[in-house]
Amino acid sequence: MFHYIFLLLRIFITSFMLMFFTSAACATSMDDVEKRMGEAEQLRAAEFSPSHYSDAKKSLAEAKEYIQMGKSDKARKSLDESANELDRAILAVQTMSSQFPRLVESRDRMQMTDASYLRDDLVLRAEQDFNRVVEYVEDGNMERAKERAKFALQTLRSAQVVSLRKQFVRPVVLKVAEGRKLKAREYAPKATGEAVALRREIERLVKDSPDKQVKMHALAEQGQSKAERAIEVAKLGRHIRENPSMVETLRDAEEARLSALGKDLGIELSGADSVEQQALMLQQAVARMQDSYNKQLQDSDKMIASLNAKLGVYEGDLASMNELRRKLQIKRDAEEKIKRLTKLFNPNDVEILLTPDADVILRMKRLNFRSGSAVIPPDTYTMIDAAVQSILMFSDRSIRVEGHTDSAGGNLYNQALSERRSEAVKAYLMAKLEKSRTVESVGFGEEKPIANNETLKGREKNRRIDIVLLVPQS
Repeated sequence: MFHYIFLLLRIFITSFMLMFFTSAACATSMDDVEKRMGEAEQLRAAEFSPSHYSDAKKSLAEAKEYIQMGKSDKARKSLDESANELDRAILAVQTMSSQFPRLVESRDRMQMTDASYLRDDLVLRAEQDFNRVVEYVEDGNMERAKERAKFALQTLRSAQVVSLRKQFVRPVVLKVAEGRKLKAREYAPKATGEAVALRREIERLVKDSPDKQVKMHALAEQGQSKAERAIEVAKLGRHIRENPSMVETLRDAEEARLSALGKDLGIELSGADSVEQQALMLQQAVARMQDSYNKQLQDSDKMIASLNAKLGVYEGDLASMNELRRKLQIKRDAEEKIKRLTKLFNPNDVEILLTPDADVILRMKRLNFRSGSAVIPPDTYTMIDAAVQSILMFSDRSIRVEGHTDSAGGNLYNQALSERRSEAVKAYLMAKLEKSRTVESVGFGEEKPIANNETLKGREKNRRIDIVLLVPQS
C-alpha cells in the first residue's frame, strides 16, 4: 500500500517538474510573443489587421494550453505561429498608417465626433468601406486597397460634411438668427456682418476642406463671439429706444470715466464743455508727455554715448556683463510667469519646465493621439487653448512644436508620425495666434525618450508633444 502511494507521489512530482521545466524552456519565447502582442494592440492591430491579430491571439492561447499539458513541441510551434501572425499584423498596421494616412485620420475624426452630429447610415457605410480596405491590405492586394480607399474617403467625406455643418456652422447660424430677431443688423451692422462672414468661411471649409476641423473650431468660436456682441449691442439699443433717458446716463458715465483717467494722469478736465473736448484735452496732454519723454530719452542717449566713449576700454567686459544680466533677467521673468501658468493647468495634463537656457517647455501630457494618427482629440482643445494663453504671456518668444513617439513600430514610421503630429498642433496654434507669431514644427520620432520604452508607463510618457517657447536672441 505504502509502495503504491510512494509510486503515485513520484509520478506526480516527475510530471510537475516536467511541466515546470517545459514552461521555463518556453518562458523567453512566451515573453517575447506577449510583448509583441502588447505592441500590436498599442498599434491598433485589432482595427487595422483584425484577421492576423485574431489568429495570433488564438495561437498564443493554444501555446499556453500546450504548456499546461506539458506538450513543449506543440507549444513552441503555436508560439512561432503567433509570432509570425503578429509580424504580419504589425506590417499591415504600418501599411495602413503610412499608405492611407488620410483615410485613417478621416475615420478617426468621424469616430471622435459627438454621435449626435452623425448620421447612422453614413457611419455604417463608411465603416464597411474602411474594413474592405483593411481586408485588401491584409491580403497584400494593394491595388484593390487603393481603389477601395477612394470610395471609403468619399463616404467618410459625406459623413464629415453632415456632422461639420451641425457642429460648426449651425451654432453660428442660430446666434445670427437670434440677433436678427433683435434687429442686430440695424444696431450692430459691423459685428453682425463679421459673424455672417465667418459663417460663410466655415461653410466654404466644410465643402472644400473638411479635414481642417481645427480651423473650423476657431472660426466657429469667433463667429459666435461676434454674433453675441451684436446681440448685446442690439439689446442695449432697444433698451435705449424704450428708455431715452439712458442716453444721458451713459453720457455721464463716459464723462466720469474720462475725468478719472485725467485725474490719474494729473490732468484737470473740469473746464471741458463736452466729452469730445475732454478726449481732445487728454490726447493733447498725452502728446505733450510723449514729447517730454522723447526729449529725456534723447538726453539720456547722449549721456550714454558719452559714457560709452569714456568706457570704451571696458567694452568687452561690459558687453559680457550686460549679456549675463540679460539672461538672468529673462530667466527670472520666466520663473515668475511659470508661477502664474501653474494656475492654468492641471499638472496631470501639462507639465511646465524651464531649461538651463531659460526656454520654457509646455509638455502636453494628456494630448493622446490615437496610434498611427495625427488627429487632435477634440476633448483636448481646451487644454491647448490654455497653452495658447500661456504663449501670449511670452509675446517676444518664437514657438517650436516638437513631436515624440515611443519605440513601437519602425524608425521611419515613427519619424513620419511625429512630424505629422507636430504639424497638426502647429496648425492649431496658428489658427489661434496672431499671424505675426513664428511657429515651427519638428518631429523627433523615437530619438528622445524621457522614460523606459520597455514598460507601458514609459511608452506613454514618451508619446508626447512639447511646445517650446524659445528665448529671444540678443
